[in-house]
Amino acid sequence: MSQWASSYTYRECLDEFSRRLQQLSETDRVIISDLHANMSTIDGYLFAISSAPATVSPTDWLGDLLPLVQLPDDEKAATAVNLLISYQMHLKKRMISQKYNLPDAGDALEGLKPGSELNSFSQGFSAGYDRISSIWSVKIPNELQKELTSQVFALSFFASTDNAKAFLKQKKSKLRPEQLADQVLANFPKAADLHVRLGMAVEADAGGESLH
Repeated sequence: MSQWASSYTYRECLDEFSRRLQQLSETDRVIISDLHANMSTIDGYLFAISSAPATVSPTDWLGDLLPLVQLPDDEKAATAVNLLISYQMHLKKRMISQKYNLPDAGDALEGLKPGSELNSFSQGFSAGYDRISSIWSVKIPNELQKELTSQVFALSFFASTDNAKAFLKQKKSKLRPEQLADQVLANFPKAADLHVRLGMAVEADAGGESLH
């Protein structure tokens, strides 16, 4: 995939995404996707892909994100494909340096609102994680499964208010949903960092295999 790496710089990726998302918001095009068409969704989805304990082929995930950024006047799908792959590669490199494109913390209740940065990131992460969860299932040692589950819960928590209700009901907790949301939000950056570190550690132990 080295031919994609130099296609767009990191800053060029952000500028081009901004241009495309703005243009799409001004058109009547119906996006056939359950994902919010914004930058936080893309960041959340690619966070899950990039932190997987193996290199994931773009052919396994491009179909989920292309509808969010492809313009009606794109002559070829390769234009948007090039942009997404370039950006994912930049995110992967930034992860190694512990630089993560996380949503602004803000308020927990605001973060649960559809289309907010937190909600969009968590929604994107959930979709991305679902796409590559089988990789984790195969590679994660049983003794680390609990840690993985905790990280995924935190990172996908704000995708829906149902997550808080279901968790509290299962745990028979007396916390109110908004109290749980505050706790998860406070732990969000740490959960993201631990998830990346866990993926890198598991990948290193497995010999850094690529999955296609």
